[in-house]
Amino acid sequence: MTKPISFNTGVESIGLGSSQEVAGTLFQRVPKILFCTYEIPQSVNAGSMQLYRTLRGYPADRLMVLGMAPERDAKLLPCQYETLRLLTYRLACTRFRDWVTGINSLNVLPEPGLAASERRTYAFKPDIVITVMDKLSYYKHAWALAKRLGARLVTITMDDPQTFERAHPWLEGAYSRFLRKMYSDATLSLGVSHEMCRYIEATFGKPSTVFYFGPPENIRPRAPSESAKLKSPPQLTLGYAGSMSLGYREGIRAILPCLEATETRLIVYTRDQHQLIDHPQINNRGFLPPEDLWPAIQDECDAVILPYSFKSDIARIYRTHFPTKLSEHCWTGMPMIFSGPEYGTAIRWAKQHPRAALTSTSPNTDSLVPLLQRLRDDNQLRVSLAEEGAKAAMEEFDAGRIRRRFAELMISAAA
Repeated sequence: MTKPISFNTGVESIGLGSSQEVAGTLFQRVPKILFCTYEIPQSVNAGSMQLYRTLRGYPADRLMVLGMAPERDAKLLPCQYETLRLLTYRLACTRFRDWVTGINSLNVLPEPGLAASERRTYAFKPDIVITVMDKLSYYKHAWALAKRLGARLVTITMDDPQTFERAHPWLEGAYSRFLRKMYSDATLSLGVSHEMCRYIEATFGKPSTVFYFGPPENIRPRAPSESAKLKSPPQLTLGYAGSMSLGYREGIRAILPCLEATETRLIVYTRDQHQLIDHPQINNRGFLPPEDLWPAIQDECDAVILPYSFKSDIARIYRTHFPTKLSEHCWTGMPMIFSGPEYGTAIRWAKQHPRAALTSTSPNTDSLVPLLQRLRDDNQLRVSLAEEGAKAAMEEFDAGRIRRRFAELMISAAA
């Protein structure tokens, strides 16, 4: 039986000592960090959740957040949050967004609201300003604010900055030059995957550091022996938890014939109630908070699935991102199955860990049918996959190790 892992202490189970020892040594030396970003640390939305989990335990008096207003149902860190509303972002949400993005990237006009942001953060006196490279208006403001405050700049890149925001074709070159300048000015550039870091260096000339974000709080691997029996025999039950955007809805729709052919049931847990799929093989469970979500999946499902879309319009994201679901799936202690194109980062990870996950990479989704049949019929396979997934979780996605590494990176960046 896999030994449950507790994340209450924020310390990995092997080699880091107690939470008191870490707090008494490492966290006494961490710098003061100002997060100036659109993607703020909070307990909802994928990118925000990754920040929130990583910063749990960071001293509240050494942390400040300046960015978008938090979601109403979100949990926040015990530090000061200030809402930042930018004119440039409001304009970027209009039908002129391509022009606004391009003109803003020229960086020739005074930065709107900079003096006000300086007044709001001056007393905090940050050593580091961190920004997520997702909305130009916000990370451009963070760069200007870091210069004004005399703080080091740290960038976090979760998705290609030019995927969700595009400049007008006449100004695409200006946008690329702006990004090169900003990255070059950063003391530290963090990327969510090896592929992302290679992309940043190749495209913008900035060597970057890979940083995997942590799993949810209090999730414990299910005992591998629980995978020996199906939840609703003879039917296999899969679980999918997460957004229906970024191609995942299309990925689910693509595998429906495979679910029908194998009489496999899929339970979907998502906030995106407007994108639900009505199908006999799908049970839509709606949204559950993280503390209820993972125990529910462990109790109701035999395995978890990550269904990428094979459509080319989403390829730019899949080539470099690193889905939050991956660390979460590992920590469930359940068999994992991945479906999607070979260039997807999660697919690459799964193929590098064949003992922890089954992988289908053919656009002809019929190739998924024999994998579902094996997963349904082979009790020992399910147990073995569960064991190896839990091992991968402890080796690669340990919450304590991730938090400690983040703190060490920040100490180094501020030095």
